Amino acid sequence: MHRLKIIKLVPLFLLVVFATGCAKKNEQQAKNGTPQKNLIRYATSAGNLPITFGIKKGYFAEQGLDVKIVTITGGVEAVTAAAAGEADLGGMGSPVLVGAVAGVPITIVGAPPAKGQHFILVSRPQYTSFAELKGKPVSPGAPGQGTIQAFNVIAKAKGFKPSDFQYVNAGTSANALAALQARKVEAIITSEMVGVKAELEGFGKILERAVDYFGHYQHSFIFATNSFIKEKPEAVRGFLTAYRKTVEYLKAHPDEAITFAVKELQQDEVTYRKVNEKEIPTWDTSGRIDFAGTEHAIKILKDLGDIDPNSKVTAQQIVDEQFLPK
Repeated sequence: MHRLKIIKLVPLFLLVVFATGCAKKNEQQAKNGTPQKNLIRYATSAGNLPITFGIKKGYFAEQGLDVKIVTITGGVEAVTAAAAGEADLGGMGSPVLVGAVAGVPITIVGAPPAKGQHFILVSRPQYTSFAELKGKPVSPGAPGQGTIQAFNVIAKAKGFKPSDFQYVNAGTSANALAALQARKVEAIITSEMVGVKAELEGFGKILERAVDYFGHYQHSFIFATNSFIKEKPEAVRGFLTAYRKTVEYLKAHPDEAITFAVKELQQDEVTYRKVNEKEIPTWDTSGRIDFAGTEHAIKILKDLGDIDPNSKVTAQQIVDEQFLPK
């Protein structure tokens, strides 16, 4: 059963990587009397503010870590990278939960500061209701990704099925936005940042927010591979210590956070400021898992068919908070 769920989780061509990929071991060695830092390959999307800022500020280095970003486009790719031995830790959305429940050898060890469901449905400006999109081309994202799960949850709440729409996988958020602007699709599921940009530029309209339909739901997680936990538990602990220090600093200095994102991550200042002046002050810096929200997420993913409805795996079985700083 676990093997079947992994096959569902990732594209077929990546199964070869599952079978043959292996991680290169990074052992501490003395060099000129200075211990070599522990390498952590962290799978995340481009522009991850806490990780990039923490690296730049030296917070991870303080813990004896050399964090390298493995850039991926979504949670399915993050889980795939971990299973293939190409990433040691990572942080993404619900595919992490799907993978952990299905038996991919990863464990959830923490949570990012914004852990809820933040996807939004952005349509072309003329639409006033979700029902008007019936029969139209929409881009909810790739199979298994959190975006398509969000679209299907909204659709179900509105009394529609996936077959009521023309599903178009326009690719990454940037590509989906371009497809909306070029009128190749009538709506996309994307991030708040992209939706605000579409509204500011006048070619899009935020029609629905997934958070209004998911209820008490934890969407995002930080995971570590089981092999890395076994081999370097103190590196996991050090990573989470540095991560918490980073998000605490960013929350206390939101203007510096926004300036950094604009300069170092090439974010559009107007859009980024509009979203994050509200978002950053709400951050939860504890890193702790919302177990009730995670159990509810498992239930929703079972209802969607992304997790085997007969699975008995609970949030407690796939989460280990022992590495979080006290």
